[in-house]
Amino acid sequence: MKKIIIDTDPGIDDAIALCYAIAHPDLDVIALTTIFGNVGTDLAVDNALRLCELLGVEIPVAKGAEVPLSIQPNPVADFVHGLNGFGEITLPGPSYNASNLSAAELIIDLVHKHSGEISLVAVGPLTNLALALEISPDIAELVSEVIIMGGAFHCDGNVTPKAEANLWNDPHAGKAVFNAQWPIVVHGLDVTYKIKFATGYLDQLAKNSPRTGGFLRDAARFYIDFYQRHHNFDGCCPHDLLALSYATNPDWFTLENGHLDVITDGESLGKTTIDTSTKANKFIATDVNSDALLQDYTAVLKQTT
Repeated sequence: MKKIIIDTDPGIDDAIALCYAIAHPDLDVIALTTIFGNVGTDLAVDNALRLCELLGVEIPVAKGAEVPLSIQPNPVADFVHGLNGFGEITLPGPSYNASNLSAAELIIDLVHKHSGEISLVAVGPLTNLALALEISPDIAELVSEVIIMGGAFHCDGNVTPKAEANLWNDPHAGKAVFNAQWPIVVHGLDVTYKIKFATGYLDQLAKNSPRTGGFLRDAARFYIDFYQRHHNFDGCCPHDLLALSYATNPDWFTLENGHLDVITDGESLGKTTIDTSTKANKFIATDVNSDALLQDYTAVLKQTT
């Protein structure tokens, strides 16, 4: 099994991704670290714990940064995910508490404990990863890989014409993470918009798995309303899922190699770039086998109640 730490801001698409990762037989989710973005950090902790309760697992959850490294914090995306992050659908409260360690501390501790084994999967702003690097730069040499959902390299952004939300929310953290020496694969809007959960697909998930799939379907209704208003689509894009799907099936993805960077000021704040003339251990995903991914998600979620 592949050991992974997921840095997350749950979030409806985070919930879709976390349910997949926790249920997947080939993944060992050894920690969840939380960050602001779709919700504030305190609510992100609570939501991560509630998802663990839903799935009947007790995974360490650590609270991360509450603000970006340098810029003023942006408002949370409650118009996309609802005030509680789950489309106003309430899950039962957790039966255990968050870790006493901060997100950065827990990342450092686990990476050292499992040197060379951990895939670090980040599906929110990259502040916690940047702080972990600042405290312990050697972790860049000790992780197996870093898999990120964020950015928009060859397409428009989703919060500004240039920027995707995760990198826009903390571009300085993104720059630090992109320029560290660890191997990175980034799943930006270039590829995440290629996967769509139609309402009929979500209904089938609920039929197959009434508890977990039913929650995801019900929470996604709020998210779908956003997509109907802004994208004229009766469904939603589970953006964060692609990073977790890559962790299990990297052969489904087409990658492009180059040097990655993030613009940290001006009108293009948060814009992500790739210089393909410079080869590095950095990649972005540009395409995905959508049929295989959707079939796999259905199969994995069937293993939940």
